[in-house]
Amino acid sequence: MLKKSNAIDRLLRDNPELGERRFGLPSVGSRLDLEGFNPIVQNIADAIDFYGYEIRDENITIVKDTDLGNGNPLKYKPFPPCIEEMKKHLDNDELYSYPYTEGDDNIRKILLDYIEQEGFINDRPYSYDDIDEKGLSVHNITFLPSTSIIFNIIVNIISRPGDVIIVPGPNYGLFTIRAERAGAEVELLPLDKEDNYYVNPNKLAAKIDEINDSLQKVYNRRKGYVPRVVAFLNMNPSNPTGKVMGKKNIELLKNIGEVCLSRGVFVIDDLVYRDITFDKDNIAVPMSSIKGMFRNTISLFGLSKSYGLASLRAGFVVADEIIIREIINRIFQGMDSSPSITGHALKGAFNTTKERQMVYDEYFNDLRKKYVYKYNLLKALVEGINAINDKELRIKIEEKLKSTLKEKSKYILNGLPYVKIPVNLEPEAGFFAILDFTEIKGMKYNGRIISSERDLLKFFYKTGRIRFLVGQSICWPNSDEMIGRVTFAISDEELINAFYNMERALEKLEDKEDYIIRFNKIEDQSQMARIKIDGWRNAYDKIIASKYLKALDYEEQTQRYYRSFDEYKDLVLVAVKGKEVLGYSCFDLKEKSFKYDSELVSLYVKKDILNNGIGTNLLNETIKELRSKNKKSMIVWCLSDNQPALKFYEKNGGIRSEEKMVKIGNEIYKEYGYYFDLEKLDNENSF
Repeated sequence: MLKKSNAIDRLLRDNPELGERRFGLPSVGSRLDLEGFNPIVQNIADAIDFYGYEIRDENITIVKDTDLGNGNPLKYKPFPPCIEEMKKHLDNDELYSYPYTEGDDNIRKILLDYIEQEGFINDRPYSYDDIDEKGLSVHNITFLPSTSIIFNIIVNIISRPGDVIIVPGPNYGLFTIRAERAGAEVELLPLDKEDNYYVNPNKLAAKIDEINDSLQKVYNRRKGYVPRVVAFLNMNPSNPTGKVMGKKNIELLKNIGEVCLSRGVFVIDDLVYRDITFDKDNIAVPMSSIKGMFRNTISLFGLSKSYGLASLRAGFVVADEIIIREIINRIFQGMDSSPSITGHALKGAFNTTKERQMVYDEYFNDLRKKYVYKYNLLKALVEGINAINDKELRIKIEEKLKSTLKEKSKYILNGLPYVKIPVNLEPEAGFFAILDFTEIKGMKYNGRIISSERDLLKFFYKTGRIRFLVGQSICWPNSDEMIGRVTFAISDEELINAFYNMERALEKLEDKEDYIIRFNKIEDQSQMARIKIDGWRNAYDKIIASKYLKALDYEEQTQRYYRSFDEYKDLVLVAVKGKEVLGYSCFDLKEKSFKYDSELVSLYVKKDILNNGIGTNLLNETIKELRSKNKKSMIVWCLSDNQPALKFYEKNGGIRSEEKMVKIGNEIYKEYGYYFDLEKLDNENSF
C-alpha cells in the first residue's frame, strides 16, 4: 500500500532546490539524461548563476542594480513593417482558428523569397514538383517563438548520446548550456589572438579529427554506434566579440564550410545579429549562400536583436527538408503550433518588397549610427576621450560626459585605470564589448585580494551595484585573464554613471602583494615537498615521535607529489613569488553523503616566513575556490597538541566540532576537526 504524503512535500523532497525563492535569473537547469554537465559547461553555468542570482542581495527589489551583462538591444522603435503586419493580423477575423504547426504557407513563401534574395541556394535539390529554380521550397522553412527554442530542438534532432557539438570560445554561454541540456556533449574550440579571434579552419579541422579519433577509441561501438562530432556552432556576427564574416572574409567562411562538409558535420549558422553589422557593405554572409553548403547548414534568423522586438520572441529556421520535417514534428508534439502572430511579425521583417527595403535602409542606417556612437561612448569611458579619432564624434561625446556628470566628468575623461579593450577586439556588429581587467588581478580592496572573476564581480557590486558577464560565462579561452562582457545598448546616462562609479572604485584599489596565489604546476612539486616536511618537523617537534620526523625524505615526498599531480592539480593552490613557492593549500571535494561537503587537507607555509599573512590568504583563497564550486561546509583536521594551528583556525572562523584518533607511524594521536561555514565566511570576507 502506498504511503500517504502531501503532494507538495513530495515534490519538494525530490526537488529540494525549489524550496529556495530566487530573485534574478532562474536556475540554468540540468541535462535531460540527469547526468552532470561536463566541466566546461558547468563552469559557464556556475558563472551565469553567480552573475544572475548569487551576487544579488535581498535589496534587489528595492534598490536597482546596473546590469551591464543584459542581452537587450538598444531601446529603439520596433521595425515598423513588423508592427504593421501584426496589427493587420489582429484586425482580421481569423484569430478564432488554430494555426498550422508548420506555419502559414503564404508566410513561409515570403520568407523563402527573402532568403533567396540573400543568396540561399541548394545545388542538390530534391525532385518534388514545388522545388524552385534555387532548389528550395516552403518546406525548407518553419518558425517558432525564438531561436533559442529552435536551437534546443535542432540539437535534440541531430545528436545521440555521446555525440559532440563544437562551439567557439568565446561564445554565447547559454547556447552552450542548452546544447548539453538537450543531450549532446560540448567541446570548445578556443579562438586565438593570433587569428584575430576568428575561427581558424585548420584548427577546427584538427579539433574535429581529434575528437572523432578519441571517440572511436573509447566507445568502439559499445552503444551500437560510435558517437561523433555532429555540429559546429557558427555565430556570424559573433556574440560576444562582434566579429563579422562578410564579403571581406568570404574565403574564410568557405573554408569553414568545407571543413565541416567534408567531415559530415552540420554548421548551425546563427545570424541573429546580422542586420546590426556596423559596415552595411560587409554584412554577415550566410553559409547557405555558398554553393554546396545548403544541405549541410542550419540557419537561424530572429527579430530580437536587430528589429527591436526582443519581447515578442520570434525566429525562423532554414534547413534541409528532412530537418524541417522533424522540427515540425517536435513542435506538434511539444506545443502544437507557434502563435500565428509570430509569423506575421517575421513576414514584416523578412520580405522582398520595395516598401520594406526603403524602410529597412532608413531604419538601419540610423540604428547602425546609434550603435557606432554608443560603442565610441563606451570606448571613451574605458580608454579616455582622446581614444576617439573622429573629431566631431569626440566633441559630441565629451559634451555628453560633461552634461551628465558636471564637475565630476574630470574623473572619467581619461578613462578607467587598469582596464582596456583588447587589441583586435573592437566590435564590428552587435552591442557588446570585451573588457580586459587582468591588470587588477592580485590587487586588494579593504585588504582582500581580487584573484578571480567572481572577486571582480563582488568588488564592483559592493562598490557600485554593477554587474556584468565575466570570461567564465562566455568560455573566454585564456583562463589567466580576467575578462568582462559589457553591453553598450543602454541609455547614455546609465552607461556614463556606471563607468564613473567603476572609475571611482578602481581608484580605491591597493597595491598587489609581492606574491600571487594560483593553482600548482608540475615544477612546483619539489618545493612543495620540502615545505611540507620542514613544516612537519617545525610544527610537530616534541609532538610526533622524532624517529618518524627524521625519517621523512624530501625526494620520496617529491616523487609522491609527481605521481599524484594529474589527480590533484586542480585541488592545490600555491603562493608564489617569482619562481619561489612560499606555501600551499590542498583541498578535497566531498559527495553529498558526507557530513561536510569539502575538506582542507593541508595548509603549509615556509617556516621562515610564518605569521606574514600568507597562510590567511591561502585559506581565504581556498574558501573562495570552494564557494565557486557551490560548497557550503569545510572540515580541517589538526593535531590536538598543535596549539599555533588550533589558534590559527579559530581566529579565521573555524569551530571545533569533531574529534578522532589517528595513527602516525607507530603512535596514536588525537585530532580535532574544525568546521568552517563557507557561505558565512565568504560573505564576511567579501570586500
